[in-house]
Formats: sequence, structure tokens, C-alpha cells
Amino acid sequence: MKKRWRYYIDRDFQNQFVFKFSMIILFNAIVTLGLLWLVKEKSYSLLPEGASVLVHVDVENALSLSLLDGKPVLDDETGKNYFPLKMSEGGNPPKLYNAFDLYIIPIFVTSILNVIIVSVFSIFFSHKMAGPIKRIKNTLDAFVNQKEVSLIYLRKGDFFKDLAELINKAILIKKNEDK
Repeated sequence: MKKRWRYYIDRDFQNQFVFKFSMIILFNAIVTLGLLWLVKEKSYSLLPEGASVLVHVDVENALSLSLLDGKPVLDDETGKNYFPLKMSEGGNPPKLYNAFDLYIIPIFVTSILNVIIVSVFSIFFSHKMAGPIKRIKNTLDAFVNQKEVSLIYLRKGDFFKDLAELINKAILIKKNEDK
């Protein structure tokens, strides 16, 4: 008979386990998005002049400017470089980006990936708990109903081995008393 691997052993327990792990990641995503929204509402300084947006600039057409009598003048030798806005096709002004626009999609995608990864990990991790719990429940149920009870053997890497050993000792004591 071919042995089948089942990772959903105790669905209720494992679903609760996955749900709780996923809620932690979801809470993290909500807090992150909330903080990002707060950043959007406040001035966000990406540019030296304290501008609240990021724009595309034309780095190939930099202008060297200096101030002469309070007015900007072209000065290739000692002037400070200023970059004009890079115009999009058709001469339209460029799209302006603030912190929220820049980070919302990567944070949203990362949060969804975190939920998926944690959910899958939780199923495999909880398998090492759900299997032994199911085996212990079945053994205790048989013991209480005075049916034939065999010792509990757990797989390598399973949790609750100490509990299984304690129950095995109780089973052996009961079997010795019945003789």
C-alpha cells in the first residue's frame, strides 16, 4: 500500500494556526500602510529645496546658474547645476511622485507575498504539531473507551514527544496492572 502524505491532519487546529500567523503579517501590513499614509500627509523632502514630490529631471540638459543682483544668470564656471523637468512625449509636464505613490505598490505586493509565505509555512510547521495531537487524541479516546491501546510512536521532528512518552508510561502501567 502506498503511503500518502497529508499535511492537513487536524483542519481546525491548523486553520487557526495559519489564521493567527497570517493576522500578524496583515497587522504589520496595515501598520506599515498607515505610517506611509501619514508620511503622505506630511511634507516629504526628497529634494534639497524641501519639495514634497519627486519628479523626472533632464540630467543631460543641466544648466549652471549663479545669482547676479538677485537674478539667476547662466554661469558655466562657478554656477550651481540645475536640472530642468524632463517633459514626457507630446510636451506634457512630467508625472509627480510623492512618497505614498512611490511605496504603496511595493509594500502592498510584499505584504501579500508575506501572507502567502507565512500561510504555506504554517501548514508545514503545524503538521509537526497536528499529527502528534491527533495521534494522542485517538490513543486517549481508545484508552477512555477501554479499547485496545497501542503505544504512541511519533515521527522524527514531531513535537510533543515528551507528552507521548508520559502517556506511553501510563499505558504500560495500566497494562501491567491488568495482568
